[in-house]
Amino acid sequence: MMVTSPIDELRSWTRAQVDTISKGWWVLLVSGVVSLVAGCLTFFIPWTVGDLVVFVGTLLVIRGAFTMFSIPVDGSLRTWSVVIGLVEIFVGIGVFVWPGPTLLVVALSIGWLLLFRGSSAIVGAISSRRYLPYWGVVLVMGIVEALVALYLLSRPDITLIAAVLAIGFAWMLYGALEIVAAIEVKKLPQRLNKASTTVAAATTDTPLHPVG
Repeated sequence: MMVTSPIDELRSWTRAQVDTISKGWWVLLVSGVVSLVAGCLTFFIPWTVGDLVVFVGTLLVIRGAFTMFSIPVDGSLRTWSVVIGLVEIFVGIGVFVWPGPTLLVVALSIGWLLLFRGSSAIVGAISSRRYLPYWGVVLVMGIVEALVALYLLSRPDITLIAAVLAIGFAWMLYGALEIVAAIEVKKLPQRLNKASTTVAAATTDTPLHPVG
């Protein structure tokens, strides 16, 4: 999952941070592929409410585990990944065990989770826009999640088809954006090397003016 911190303001990156972030590119890729495939499946399976509960709960637990082991893409503390991962796992388990109207529980659980993640992504992307090369991808992801969340939370009478379409669309787009982000994250060291070379060349070519 693309994790950014809405608390820590990014001001600069060190080489160590770039290398650490880049090493986690494969987690983003796997998570993105899982989300993309899951989103596609929602459109081709004749769901019952019970089946949807099992599917959504299982996927949230799996994605939560991936998130806990991921590295924030903005260089913030890994603690934030653990927090969001635990929230996702908790919501996934809650979908299974929560008593009440099952479809409404699924819609509200996904809605609040997406609102939490989307808000964090939006704030994190904006605060890191000067140093995060792919901040636009993170921002789009956050906006989409927030919009889907508001739709789910505003429909207490939501139908099974509407819930499936909303959840499937969100996961498909989120998965695609994660795959794009994974590619960008993998390129971070090369970006830093190129930027360092450009700065070094500019410094070398700048004439020195005598003092006095």
